[in-house]
Amino acid sequence: MTLAHLRTSVGALLLAVCAWASGCATAPNPMVEPFFASRTYTPARIAVLPPDVFVIYDQVGDNDPVRSAALGQAVAAQSVQVVADALRRRGYDVDLSARWDGIVAGNGALLVSREDLGWLANSFVQFANGPAGGGQGPVKAPSFVAPQLASRVGWATQSDAILYVNMKGVAVSPGKRTAQVIGTVFIVVIVAAIIALMLADGKSSGGGRAPGAGGGGSGRGVGRASGAAPGQGVASGAGSATGATLIPPGHGSRPGGGGGGRVYGGGPSVGFGVGVMVPLNEPVYTHDGTVAEDDENYAGDNLHVSLTLISAHDGRVLWHIRDEVDVDADKPGEIDTFVRRYLDTIPPSLAFKPAPVKPAPVKPALVKPAPVNQ
Repeated sequence: MTLAHLRTSVGALLLAVCAWASGCATAPNPMVEPFFASRTYTPARIAVLPPDVFVIYDQVGDNDPVRSAALGQAVAAQSVQVVADALRRRGYDVDLSARWDGIVAGNGALLVSREDLGWLANSFVQFANGPAGGGQGPVKAPSFVAPQLASRVGWATQSDAILYVNMKGVAVSPGKRTAQVIGTVFIVVIVAAIIALMLADGKSSGGGRAPGAGGGGSGRGVGRASGAAPGQGVASGAGSATGATLIPPGHGSRPGGGGGGRVYGGGPSVGFGVGVMVPLNEPVYTHDGTVAEDDENYAGDNLHVSLTLISAHDGRVLWHIRDEVDVDADKPGEIDTFVRRYLDTIPPSLAFKPAPVKPAPVKPALVKPAPVNQ
């Protein structure tokens, strides 16, 4: 390897490290139903299902499942509040009465059972895990998520749209982060020493090729797979079904027939069951299973997220995004920022009225007094 080649390789390595450290900073590009994108139709009220959150708190040595479960519950609780606030800012009424143990009326009557809500969640997961769940931009072929169940939830919550949020990821503990820094510094020192030896050898041989040396990358330590328990759905607010038999119509004209779109109706027979583990580093989601992770020595903070908004009238997917983000689930501020960034891509409701812009105060013009005739 010549000195020029070595400098080029080092420069490329530095650029790659900078790109890896910076993470993905591009704005998300969701898929949006054309009628919704053009605001020909928008919902009026959105029922938010309890978020499914699976977070692993990555520590030195074996991870603590109790700590992971507690972190998942905290992220779920925060996400509900952020989602509700962001939707209201975009002109939507929000219903938070759904819980994974069922939807009940004000008199205690069960309107939608936990089994049906689980079936609906698995239907969302089936859509998100499929090829359509990775789409972006305008929807070309419609997709439908459990139309009959969507209508029942819409009736029970008096909402004409339903939002489902699923997250899974890793939060690295301070102790492991310190160990990673120490390990990285050690590797950098070793690499620097190797480069110095190669440069010295190149000079001594008149700029010729240095003797071949075997290059070694840092291996990924694979420990036991650890799964976080699902985050508990958090319902805030006392909204409940009023017993009406109709779903609110929303604003504008709803899109027409199905157009041959696929219906996702995943129940227990086609969804993920209890005990099933899905990989943590792939865009595969679950509702009632767990996640698995290879306990890597240099794994960083990240979340795989899926958010889906469907019409309660026919289960049609109105808006959806599936993405991986470099955020620390242990930092509420980072969760708040990226969730709002996603929801800001939802078209505002037709009922949305921007705050009136106050005209700037006009300063009175200075009029020069006319001269007085002497």
